Amino acid sequence: MAFLQIDYKSEALMRGVNIKVILPSDGMAGKWEPPYKTLYLLPGYSATATELITYLGLRGQSELKGIAIVLPDGENLFYQDLPDRMTFYSTYVGKELVEVTRKMLPLSTKREDTFIGGISMGGYGALYNGFKYRDTFSKVVAFSPASDAYMLLAEEDAPGFSRKQFEGIFGSKEAYYGSECDMCTQWTRKDVDNRPELFLCCGKDDRLVYDEVEKLENALQKENITHEYRSGHGDHEFFYWEQMMDPAFSFLAGIEEGTKDKLLIPEQGE
Repeated sequence: MAFLQIDYKSEALMRGVNIKVILPSDGMAGKWEPPYKTLYLLPGYSATATELITYLGLRGQSELKGIAIVLPDGENLFYQDLPDRMTFYSTYVGKELVEVTRKMLPLSTKREDTFIGGISMGGYGALYNGFKYRDTFSKVVAFSPASDAYMLLAEEDAPGFSRKQFEGIFGSKEAYYGSECDMCTQWTRKDVDNRPELFLCCGKDDRLVYDEVEKLENALQKENITHEYRSGHGDHEFFYWEQMMDPAFSFLAGIEEGTKDKLLIPEQGE
């Protein structure tokens, strides 16, 4: 396993950025040959790439499943393009980051090997940009996603969020629902022949986004959209997301859950 930190000047964000990269090179799980399958993993609201690497077993999952993981730092803008602010975060994660990392690193350029995922706000970013850039991403994993930004940001009792903040990113409620930013509308569209495969999960104790995720899940079920959904007990916390690591990465790798879920150190002499 190799861990890299890369600094470069982003055209989409018009500033320097730092990204973290985990490569599944030689390690305890065996030898993976490049070019590597790749997951672009988006942090949640107020979170950073360092937090995800610190609290989740991403290095192990990379080595076990043979998947490179690219982690940008996020901003509290739901991974949207905001021309008025000269900030194009959707373009950054959905296009530029893929192109730049493919030039620098031994990553596969095939759609079937390229994935996007995220946690909480990053889960929304993965749903939004995975669908928007569906010619690039073949699979999406959304951990406890804020899948309805209006339900989250416009709730009067939601800590740290405000209606004014929602309107600064998405505009009015009327403009949001039914638009490409509305995940229930986008993911149930009938005019799509290259819809990414979807892994969706959220704990039943998650008071922050569970109702939003259930709303999306019900919409997908109603329209018979094929996807994988996991619930179970858990709050909006790293403990729950860690439990979902093996199921999600097994989904990405196309293997049965639990078949590669722990690193085994060879005995001396083997």
